[in-house]
Amino acid sequence: MPSAQTPLATIVHPTDFAASGASAFAHALKIALVAKSQLCLLNVRGEGDAAPSRSGFRHVRDILVNWGMLGPDAQPDSLERELGLRLSSVSVPAANARTGILDFLDSRPCDLVVLATQPHKRLAQWFDVSVQQGVLRKARVASLFLRGGAKGFVDMRTGALSLRTILVPIDDGPASVAAVRRIEARVKLISPRASIQLLHVGERAPELVDAQGGSLRLPAVARQGPVVDTILNFAAHLKADLIAMPTAGRHGLLDAMRGSTTARVLDDARWPLVAAPMD
Repeated sequence: MPSAQTPLATIVHPTDFAASGASAFAHALKIALVAKSQLCLLNVRGEGDAAPSRSGFRHVRDILVNWGMLGPDAQPDSLERELGLRLSSVSVPAANARTGILDFLDSRPCDLVVLATQPHKRLAQWFDVSVQQGVLRKARVASLFLRGGAKGFVDMRTGALSLRTILVPIDDGPASVAAVRRIEARVKLISPRASIQLLHVGERAPELVDAQGGSLRLPAVARQGPVVDTILNFAAHLKADLIAMPTAGRHGLLDAMRGSTTARVLDDARWPLVAAPMD
């Protein structure tokens, strides 16, 4: 059972350092700073292409200078020495970005992957179904999706973090308990004062207990209506900063593909979204 001290040892952020992914980059960096994690910047290049000339450290340093956390002449060792941040940059060749990212996640276990998505680009298309499902099943990792142009919980100018209210949709199955506890532990690690609101789409909110009879003891409400619309409408009513969706852990990222509630919420949402494996 994860506790409030559950570490985020490694965070992976696929990036090409483009402006369109600036929000996701800022969120990955801020979470790594707060959690004292290793941040791995992953660049997927075409097969036969040279590695990018811009270094991950320089990009991180430029952001931290703007946030007032480092001086402009800071050296790479200052990240860990002064800020407790361990940074690595990896560039891998692949036939396409989807395959490169998923192969990397399969070979390098991590605790969180932070991904940028674009408006009008469905998650199901981003994780192309042509990718081997065996790879997808192995990529059982919590994933934070940031949509370009949408409001996040990290101010890109200042680095200020504002994560106060998290909406977690639940069903009435016991498998949700582990995912919700994991979400709570990780949220508290990043923002100790954040509150979690459980939402059940149905007639009555279930009381979720684990195998030992322990209750989640988190506020839960029930709302009726179409599942995706109800989640999004309640998120707006709650003024949520983040939606966290428990997903089928044995399928990992496969659950976030075509037809899943998680994918449909992300397609329509104006909020950052976490997909958290149930097991």
